[in-house]
Amino acid sequence: MATRKAVSPEDKQTEVTETIATLYTKSVERLADAQKTVLDMALQQNTEVIGAWKKIAKSVPDSPIPSILDLAGGMFGQFVDLQKDAIDLALEQSNALAGLAGERYDFIAKAGDTVKTIVQDTVQRAAAAQKNVIEFSATQTKTAFDTYKKQAGVAGTPAEAAADSIQRGFDTLIETQKEILNIASKRTA
Repeated sequence: MATRKAVSPEDKQTEVTETIATLYTKSVERLADAQKTVLDMALQQNTEVIGAWKKIAKSVPDSPIPSILDLAGGMFGQFVDLQKDAIDLALEQSNALAGLAGERYDFIAKAGDTVKTIVQDTVQRAAAAQKNVIEFSATQTKTAFDTYKKQAGVAGTPAEAAADSIQRGFDTLIETQKEILNIASKRTA
């Protein structure tokens, strides 16, 4: 006859908490990896599109299009790096919170409101900072494209149509990123 060792409710709660914390951590890590993969794919696509437009721009003599495209590509690369840094920050915070859960369930229960407030503030500040960077990038890009289109010999040409197309794509990307940040901010509230 086997004897069962009595397990205290506190031990059961600790085990449940650790199981949930581990599941949460793995899920957040997978989500972060997926987001970084999507950013890498977007960067690769952007690089390919810019390369194609640069080839097309060669048909316009003395055109600043390649320089503008290089500027847009560099800004997009910086944007991707910023997004990846924000993902890493969120991942670090998630791991820290999961570590707290593993430390002691009672502590988390008592400090839950404080932790929630800290996380909400951090996410909202990070989202606001990213929105500012996005707005700055959008303004700089629009200025560059508008300046290019005002140059002599650009109006009504395929180069102007290309610049407009690239600008619309960039605007769509900016709006999508803003919407993602809005959704992320609302989920923490």
